[in-house]
Amino acid sequence: MDIVIVTGASKGIGKRVCLELLKRPTIVIAAARSLDLLLALQQEASQYESSQLITISGDITDASTRQNIIEAVSTLLANQGSKLQALINNAALVSPTGPLLSHSDEEWLRQWQTNIQAPMSLIAQCMPFFSRNSRAVVLNVTSSTSQRPVPGFGPYGSTKIALNYLTAALASEYPQISFIAFYPGVVDTPMNKEALDAAQKFHKHAQSEGLDIDMSGCVEMLQSPISADAPCAIMANLALYADSSLSGKFYTYKDKEMEPYSQKFIN
Repeated sequence: MDIVIVTGASKGIGKRVCLELLKRPTIVIAAARSLDLLLALQQEASQYESSQLITISGDITDASTRQNIIEAVSTLLANQGSKLQALINNAALVSPTGPLLSHSDEEWLRQWQTNIQAPMSLIAQCMPFFSRNSRAVVLNVTSSTSQRPVPGFGPYGSTKIALNYLTAALASEYPQISFIAFYPGVVDTPMNKEALDAAQKFHKHAQSEGLDIDMSGCVEMLQSPISADAPCAIMANLALYADSSLSGKFYTYKDKEMEPYSQKFIN
């Protein structure tokens, strides 16, 4: 069976993608910080008897967590004759938020380690396994903040800009693998609630400082999130069936190129 690694897998988009993947005969390695939430995911996954869920608890910035993921892949390849089909780099931090120059060095470092360094390290560790699969996929989950500046979200947006660039760079250097930057939209998740709170706080900050910054559009967008169902179905299908012509590019769930992947299942 195909093996798919999903980081940030215990809630929100990561959890929903895992469940979408498990509807197919797939082995999902779900990594996240919260052991309790991973145990809850295991309970939900038990309904899919033709698939397998392996959970790994730990911070993705910790080298030992990434090593545990790689060891799980190695064991599966040795014992079951499977192949590593995809890596979905979903784990990310939206914080720190607020005025761009107010953040500590530690906050900047923590966010860049989570959103950039850890995904790149995990990609590098997966490369020996991907070399055995001519249709392997790396799906990097990105954000609309990578397309334009959003006041209060400078550090987060900068990491997503970097992730988009690295996706394109990887595609140019490793053409045998499909690297895709995917924006799932404003989805109803705990992270979206965190972003909404941050946007509202920045709006109040701008008003109190007399700054000519209008956050109303951002707040309204975050107040109207979509269900995770459609974008996560697309993500699952991309992980398993993405065409190589998509590699190196940025896509949103609404793009025309995503229409073939919007079906619940692709045969």
